Amino acid sequence: MADLREVWTQIPDPRDRRGRRHPLVVILALVQAAITSGAPSYAAIRHWITHAPQHVLEQVGARRDRRTGRYTAPHPDTVCRTIAQVNAAHVDAAYAAHRASQITDFYDDPEELIPMTVDGKTQRGTATSDKAAQHRLGAQLAHDAVVVAQIDVDSKNNEITAFAPLLDQIGCLKNVVISADMMHTQRGHARYLHQRDAFYVFPVGGNQPGLFDELDALAWDEVPVGWTTYDRGHGRTEIRTMQVMPTPPGARFPHVKQVFLIERHVYDLEWKPLSAVAVLGVTNLPERLADPRRLAELVRGEWSIENKDHYVRDVTFGEDRCRVRTASAPSILATMRSYAIGALRLLGFTNIAEGTRWARDDFRNPLIALGLTM
Repeated sequence: MADLREVWTQIPDPRDRRGRRHPLVVILALVQAAITSGAPSYAAIRHWITHAPQHVLEQVGARRDRRTGRYTAPHPDTVCRTIAQVNAAHVDAAYAAHRASQITDFYDDPEELIPMTVDGKTQRGTATSDKAAQHRLGAQLAHDAVVVAQIDVDSKNNEITAFAPLLDQIGCLKNVVISADMMHTQRGHARYLHQRDAFYVFPVGGNQPGLFDELDALAWDEVPVGWTTYDRGHGRTEIRTMQVMPTPPGARFPHVKQVFLIERHVYDLEWKPLSAVAVLGVTNLPERLADPRRLAELVRGEWSIENKDHYVRDVTFGEDRCRVRTASAPSILATMRSYAIGALRLLGFTNIAEGTRWARDDFRNPLIALGLTM
């Protein structure tokens, strides 16, 4: 599905057929365009739609008044009410299918490893006195910072049970390397990824005490450092080292091929020690596909979703301050924010705030970013 219009046509319209004046595709297009322009709330979305010029309404397929010949936008109340009624799971699945179909465009070599990170985010503004804040789990291409799939995490469950349903939205996971935090270092996850021809890079901590003790007892002092990185900035110097060894006999984790130890030392500019952290981990990537340098890059990619999606959604789009709480609306708006971030990144904007300013300069610009221009 190369065109977003095809994405939106896959989403069932929950409204009664009687009385529909504006197609669901048009409503979703206008909301997505407004969000791409940086609209952080319903009030801002309503304002953008109300002021959308005729050529924009024509472009998104708005209804034309037979008497006046002018294109008419749906009333803002209709937009808000409809967004709340749409099934968020259908929206997530349609957007995920669209992004997943584009992965081959990002990676031309069919044998190239595709780093993808999985992480959750809480939408703090959705919390009420008697209801916990909405939580969502997402999967993002680590290098391109493009979110591929998202899913709601039910309050009765947790991220662990949502892991497979999230990745089920992505049709092909061959050669995808999934990195995640320690919560997802689960044997079931490892088996699931192996069955789908995917790879994993998981840290090992207290939730896997037996495996942790086994790795911690290895003779790391005898293993040479395979890769070292130095970063200097923000008033500190950071040194990371990566040590890797083949899986020890009898390792109690499915399909593991290599184990690793990352040590991170932080100093101030006078080389005074500030912190030191060591992380053990496992991967089913064989050495021929991932040497110490490549493994270090894959582990570091796990932090990208926090910095390149979650942070931008909160700071640029004001997600945590947004008080939209009605039905499916918070989840749908979160999906649209992530899609807008990806669309702007694919246009070359590394600074998303700058991208939204560009989108606000001309009502046609968000349509260009979304590929909705003819």
